Amino acid sequence: MGHEARLRVSAGLERDRAALVERIVTEIYAEVPAYRALHASQLAEVRAIASWLVARSMELWVRGAERLPEEDVERLRGIGRARAADGRSLDAVVRAHRVGSAAAVRIIRERADGRLDTDDVFALSELWLTSLDQISESLSRGHIEAADRLDADRERARRALLDDLLVGRQSSRATVRDRARTLGIVPPDPAVLVVVRPTDEAAATVAAGRELLAGASGADPLVTTRAGRVVVLASAEDAAHATRASVERGWPGCVLEPRGSSDMASAYRLADGALETAPPHALGGDGLLRESDACVLALLNGGGIAPATVRRTVLGPLLRPEHRHLLEALGAYFHTGAATTAAESLHVHAQTLRYRLRRVRELTGHDPHRPWPRFVLETACAIAP
Repeated sequence: MGHEARLRVSAGLERDRAALVERIVTEIYAEVPAYRALHASQLAEVRAIASWLVARSMELWVRGAERLPEEDVERLRGIGRARAADGRSLDAVVRAHRVGSAAAVRIIRERADGRLDTDDVFALSELWLTSLDQISESLSRGHIEAADRLDADRERARRALLDDLLVGRQSSRATVRDRARTLGIVPPDPAVLVVVRPTDEAAATVAAGRELLAGASGADPLVTTRAGRVVVLASAEDAAHATRASVERGWPGCVLEPRGSSDMASAYRLADGALETAPPHALGGDGLLRESDACVLALLNGGGIAPATVRRTVLGPLLRPEHRHLLEALGAYFHTGAATTAAESLHVHAQTLRYRLRRVRELTGHDPHRPWPRFVLETACAIAP
């Protein structure tokens, strides 16, 4: 029958294209679970694409073409990019087109009702098979291109969010929450700020920050770099993970206590200033500064911190009424310079005094027998309550 038969069949299908497309979309809906979650506007888009592919295939079949032209391939690549942008998986998209193509060939053959000879049916099947291969490849390429670009864009956006928090451009919790929702993440709140100084400035990259967090499993952390330092904002669990990794690398850093997102600008100034001004012996055996170290350094270097904040941060539990005897023991030890003399001044046994000093170390994290921790404690004790 050839060209004339194809024209008649194509014209008949064109008149009933809406019903044909509806059958194709119904099969896709039934066979591809991901497409059952699409809302009305997305399903309308699926119908539009199916309608275009059916019309285009009929046109090419009538003309005797064997494959889709380059402009159609590029359009399909664009569809793949769009599907990546709206979050549809590549497997689901490709499978939907395969299901739709198989349904289209079967339905067209049924509608032809014996008006096509073997050559016509073979030509139609060959065109659809070749087109399906082109469709799959084009969708995949477009999807991968867009996914790579979106990943890069999302990474830049995540970094920009943290940068804004660190300089105080984002102080509203609602604004931060809205930006995070747009990025599809749930940053920890409260969160721990970790500022690390790689020994080689060339290592101060976002990739290095991600490596510090490798294997962490908490809420979505944020990473950026500033002035040769890696900055991580993470849950307490993930921050501990990143801290251990930085210690293993021999990178000094400052780890602060958990706080809300609205306080990150002042937190970063505190940590950054501490790393800038800390004497080598302040870093201790693990190379890390904590919040109390940072507060004392800020007080000494005009960091704009209130003395009462330093006293409260360093001494913490010792300020509670039930631990007043520990604070008295610490003050006596600093005043006299020796545990025995301090014990005599308090009328307690020397072992009792030593026990109390051990409790001070356990509660504050600072050992009054070591130079820098002693300095931190003594500075806090010297501040009038």
